[in-house]
Amino acid sequence: MESPWDTVIRDMDLLTEILLRLPVKQAIQCKCVCKKWLSIISNPKFRYSHTCRLYSKYNNKPPPTALLVQNFGDTKAKRASIVPFHTNNNNANKIFFHLDLDRRKYMSSTIIHSCNGLLLCNVTPTPNSGLTTFESFIIRLESHFRICNPAISNDHCVYLDYPLGDVDSPYNEDIYIFDPLDLKAYLVFEPLKQPLSYKVILFGEMEAPYGHYSRLNQLKPRIGIRLYSSETSCWSSVVCNLPNDLRVPEGVYCNGAVHWFRLDDDNSVYFDVNRLCFDKLPAVPACVDSNSELLGVKYLGECKGRLHLILSDSLEFDIWELEEDYSSWVARYRVNLNRMHDGESALCWNLSSNPFCVLSFVLRQEEEEEDSMLVLFQDGKIMSYSLKNYDLRVLCKLDRVPRSVHHYFETLLSIGN
Repeated sequence: MESPWDTVIRDMDLLTEILLRLPVKQAIQCKCVCKKWLSIISNPKFRYSHTCRLYSKYNNKPPPTALLVQNFGDTKAKRASIVPFHTNNNNANKIFFHLDLDRRKYMSSTIIHSCNGLLLCNVTPTPNSGLTTFESFIIRLESHFRICNPAISNDHCVYLDYPLGDVDSPYNEDIYIFDPLDLKAYLVFEPLKQPLSYKVILFGEMEAPYGHYSRLNQLKPRIGIRLYSSETSCWSSVVCNLPNDLRVPEGVYCNGAVHWFRLDDDNSVYFDVNRLCFDKLPAVPACVDSNSELLGVKYLGECKGRLHLILSDSLEFDIWELEEDYSSWVARYRVNLNRMHDGESALCWNLSSNPFCVLSFVLRQEEEEEDSMLVLFQDGKIMSYSLKNYDLRVLCKLDRVPRSVHHYFETLLSIGN
């Protein structure tokens, strides 16, 4: 008589159904059990079905489960940290992973965007010693974008060359090029709509090549927009009217658009990746505090397809949420950090001597009850603050404010071969 284990092993459909119910990490570990399990879990159809099942648990808008954190040292070491939102209250909660396990020789690797489990990185080749200024400049032009999923093998990475620039310069014989140090790129990846397709939208300051600075340095920085589509496998130029004083590094991607918020309402805009045009964001009802002083933009970010904004440097503030139809901002949450505690006693922060940074706002649903949280950085610690019970928990320790922070949701999907 066959044992239940033998029955499962022989029944491919039943085995697949069981494996589909495993979390990502356990599914990856099961690839080592035998060749049969490796074949099932490595199959693109399985990986897609597994991801669809994960998304369906959250009405197709899963919350991030961790932060991707990188500082300057990590950039040169070509590594980053995954900081899960569940905590052990010790530094072991920070998990390092390397960004170039395919052993290509790069001087640095920087995460610039995260979208539905995939990372978009900026990688720069290592220059040879003794290069001239011109040769070092050329090395910058040989940088690449790298798209990968840190949860699975680096064999599935995709590399994209930088777009060189255009010929629409003030002088016909000059060519403007993108400066790798002054660009921002966003990965557009919607696995439930187009599981194998993706786009990269790039906003960058363009400059004249080496040797032309003397006569062009009086000009304002030129902003260029480029769009890469996996369906055409090439970069295309986006021609549209640019808003005044648009600055490259400040945008936030959400629901197919890149958003910029400025306290001057005329400069709060978004760029629709599908329509390839800019439009204005609505004004926030309260941009002035009780002392009639302008508030600072403390945080602008995205979670579960909603855009969130914090305009305060005090311990009491509102979290504004942009309506789905872009009609208005709504004060969705009122936060009072004076209520926070560590589970045993109340805590008090002195903002004048030790200010805090908001790294992220996370919409979460635990069973039938909302348990959203803020992720804060202060005094060398990344901490989560529950809006439900005011509990403050240390997630990990860092020496300084991280250089870049991104949401991360673990999946089995990739776009490489």
